[in-house]
Amino acid sequence: MGFATSANDWQVSGIAQIAAGEAVAAGLYVFDFYSATANVTGRFRLSGTGIGLGGNASGTLVPAEIGPFGPWSSIDCDESFSLSDLNNCWGRLSTLSVGMGLLFGVVYITAAPRFWSTRTYFHSQNVGGFGTGAGAGSMVIVGGWHFSNITYNRPGPSASSSGTMA
Repeated sequence: MGFATSANDWQVSGIAQIAAGEAVAAGLYVFDFYSATANVTGRFRLSGTGIGLGGNASGTLVPAEIGPFGPWSSIDCDESFSLSDLNNCWGRLSTLSVGMGLLFGVVYITAAPRFWSTRTYFHSQNVGGFGTGAGAGSMVIVGGWHFSNITYNRPGPSASSSGTMA
Protein backbone atom coordinates (compact mmCIF):
# COMPACT_ATOMS: atom_id res chain seq x y z
CA MET A 1 0.00 0.00 0.00
CA GLY A 2 1.24 3.48 -0.79
CA PHE A 3 3.26 5.38 -3.35
CA ALA A 4 3.71 2.50 -5.81
CA THR A 5 0.26 0.90 -5.42
CA SER A 6 -1.84 1.05 -8.61
CA ALA A 7 -5.49 1.93 -8.12
CA ASN A 8 -8.48 3.20 -10.06
CA ASP A 9 -10.45 4.80 -7.22
CA TRP A 10 -8.67 8.17 -7.16
CA GLN A 11 -10.23 11.33 -5.78
CA VAL A 12 -8.75 14.75 -6.43
CA SER A 13 -8.87 17.98 -4.44
CA GLY A 14 -7.60 21.31 -5.78
CA ILE A 15 -5.34 23.01 -3.23
CA ALA A 16 -3.94 26.15 -4.91
CA GLN A 17 -3.35 27.83 -8.23
CA ILE A 18 -1.72 30.81 -9.79
CA ALA A 19 -1.99 31.50 -13.50
CA ALA A 20 -1.95 34.38 -15.95
CA GLY A 21 -2.27 34.82 -19.65
CA GLU A 22 -2.59 37.29 -22.44
CA ALA A 23 -2.67 34.96 -25.47
CA VAL A 24 0.34 33.06 -24.05
CA ALA A 25 -0.40 31.69 -20.57
CA ALA A 26 1.47 30.00 -17.73
CA GLY A 27 0.21 28.40 -14.58
CA LEU A 28 1.04 26.43 -11.45
CA TYR A 29 -1.71 24.26 -9.96
CA VAL A 30 -1.55 22.10 -6.82
CA PHE A 31 -3.74 19.04 -6.26
CA ASP A 32 -4.04 16.22 -3.72
CA PHE A 33 -4.71 12.71 -5.09
CA TYR A 34 -6.24 10.20 -2.66
CA SER A 35 -6.96 6.50 -3.14
CA ALA A 36 -8.62 4.30 -0.52
CA THR A 37 -7.16 1.22 -2.24
CA ALA A 38 -3.60 2.59 -2.05
CA ASN A 39 -4.36 4.19 1.35
CA VAL A 40 -2.32 7.26 0.46
CA THR A 41 -2.69 10.95 -0.45
CA GLY A 42 -0.03 12.53 -2.62
CA ARG A 43 0.36 16.23 -3.33
CA PHE A 44 1.18 17.07 -6.95
CA ARG A 45 1.80 20.24 -8.86
CA LEU A 46 0.95 20.68 -12.51
CA SER A 47 2.94 23.47 -14.09
CA GLY A 48 3.17 24.47 -17.69
CA THR A 49 2.46 26.91 -20.47
CA GLY A 50 -0.29 27.25 -23.03
CA ILE A 51 -2.88 29.70 -24.23
CA GLY A 52 -5.28 31.83 -22.25
CA LEU A 53 -6.57 35.16 -21.18
CA GLY A 54 -6.90 36.60 -17.68
CA GLY A 55 -5.49 35.48 -14.38
CA ASN A 56 -6.31 33.74 -11.16
CA ALA A 57 -4.80 33.24 -7.73
CA SER A 58 -6.40 31.03 -5.12
CA GLY A 59 -5.20 28.91 -2.31
CA THR A 60 -7.85 28.03 0.21
CA LEU A 61 -10.32 25.21 -0.17
CA VAL A 62 -13.94 25.72 0.70
CA PRO A 63 -14.19 22.74 3.06
CA ALA A 64 -17.96 22.40 3.20
CA GLU A 65 -20.09 21.30 0.31
CA ILE A 66 -21.89 24.09 -1.52
CA GLY A 67 -24.80 22.55 -3.39
CA PRO A 68 -23.39 19.69 -5.47
CA PHE A 69 -19.79 20.93 -5.03
CA GLY A 70 -17.43 19.63 -2.35
CA PRO A 71 -13.69 19.60 -1.79
CA TRP A 72 -13.08 16.20 -3.46
CA SER A 73 -13.86 14.97 -6.97
CA SER A 74 -13.90 11.31 -7.94
CA ILE A 75 -12.25 10.80 -11.31
CA ASP A 76 -12.88 8.09 -13.90
CA CYS A 77 -9.59 6.34 -14.64
CA ASP A 78 -8.80 5.00 -18.12
CA GLU A 79 -6.31 2.65 -16.46
CA SER A 80 -5.07 2.06 -12.93
CA PHE A 81 -2.09 4.14 -11.87
CA SER A 82 0.01 4.82 -8.81
CA LEU A 83 1.43 8.05 -7.43
CA SER A 84 4.76 6.82 -8.79
CA ASP A 85 3.22 6.45 -12.28
CA LEU A 86 1.72 9.95 -12.13
CA ASN A 87 5.02 11.54 -11.09
CA ASN A 88 6.69 13.27 -14.07
CA CYS A 89 4.05 12.26 -16.59
CA TRP A 90 2.45 14.59 -19.14
CA GLY A 91 -0.54 16.67 -18.12
CA ARG A 92 -3.09 19.12 -19.45
CA LEU A 93 -5.39 21.47 -17.57
CA SER A 94 -8.26 23.49 -19.05
CA THR A 95 -10.04 26.03 -16.87
CA LEU A 96 -12.58 28.82 -16.90
CA SER A 97 -13.10 30.63 -13.61
CA VAL A 98 -14.31 33.90 -12.15
CA GLY A 99 -14.71 35.44 -8.70
CA MET A 100 -13.55 37.85 -6.05
CA GLY A 101 -13.25 36.35 -2.59
CA LEU A 102 -15.21 33.26 -3.61
CA LEU A 103 -14.26 31.80 -6.99
CA PHE A 104 -16.17 29.35 -9.12
CA GLY A 105 -14.88 27.55 -12.15
CA VAL A 106 -14.57 24.42 -14.18
CA VAL A 107 -11.19 22.69 -14.17
CA TYR A 108 -10.55 19.71 -16.45
CA ILE A 109 -7.39 17.65 -15.92
CA THR A 110 -5.65 14.95 -17.98
CA ALA A 111 -2.59 12.74 -17.37
CA ALA A 112 -0.75 10.41 -19.76
CA PRO A 113 2.58 8.56 -19.59
CA ARG A 114 3.89 10.40 -22.66
CA PHE A 115 2.86 13.55 -24.51
CA TRP A 116 1.88 11.93 -27.82
CA SER A 117 0.48 8.78 -26.25
CA THR A 118 -3.03 7.49 -26.94
CA ARG A 119 -2.81 5.86 -23.51
CA THR A 120 -4.06 8.02 -20.60
CA TYR A 121 -4.41 7.48 -16.87
CA PHE A 122 -7.41 9.85 -16.95
CA HIS A 123 -8.59 12.47 -19.42
CA SER A 124 -10.76 15.59 -19.23
CA GLN A 125 -11.93 15.00 -15.67
CA ASN A 126 -13.77 17.97 -14.12
CA VAL A 127 -12.39 18.73 -10.66
CA GLY A 128 -13.65 22.33 -10.51
CA GLY A 129 -16.03 24.05 -8.15
CA PHE A 130 -15.62 26.65 -5.39
CA GLY A 131 -12.45 28.08 -3.87
CA THR A 132 -11.29 31.36 -2.38
CA GLY A 133 -9.11 33.89 -4.15
CA ALA A 134 -9.49 36.41 -6.94
CA GLY A 135 -9.46 36.48 -10.69
CA ALA A 136 -11.14 35.78 -13.98
CA GLY A 137 -9.69 33.80 -16.80
CA SER A 138 -9.76 30.98 -19.27
CA MET A 139 -6.68 28.86 -20.00
CA VAL A 140 -5.38 25.63 -21.45
CA ILE A 141 -2.05 24.67 -19.89
CA VAL A 142 0.19 21.78 -21.02
CA GLY A 143 2.96 20.60 -18.73
CA GLY A 144 3.88 17.88 -16.30
CA TRP A 145 2.63 16.33 -13.08
CA HIS A 146 5.27 16.48 -10.33
CA PHE A 147 5.07 14.78 -6.92
CA SER A 148 5.66 17.04 -3.94
CA ASN A 149 4.95 15.03 -0.77
CA ILE A 150 2.64 12.62 1.02
CA THR A 151 -0.12 14.43 2.94
CA TYR A 152 -2.82 13.42 5.40
CA ASN A 153 -5.53 15.31 3.52
CA ARG A 154 -8.38 12.84 2.93
CA PRO A 155 -12.01 13.06 1.97
CA GLY A 156 -14.59 13.05 4.72
CA PRO A 157 -17.49 10.61 4.89
CA SER A 158 -19.62 12.72 2.54
CA ALA A 159 -17.06 13.18 -0.26
CA SER A 160 -18.77 14.68 -3.26
CA SER A 161 -18.39 13.59 -6.85
CA SER A 162 -17.91 17.23 -7.79
CA GLY A 163 -14.97 19.50 -7.12
CA THR A 164 -13.61 22.54 -5.34
CA MET A 165 -10.97 24.48 -7.11
CA ALA A 166 -11.96 27.35 -9.32
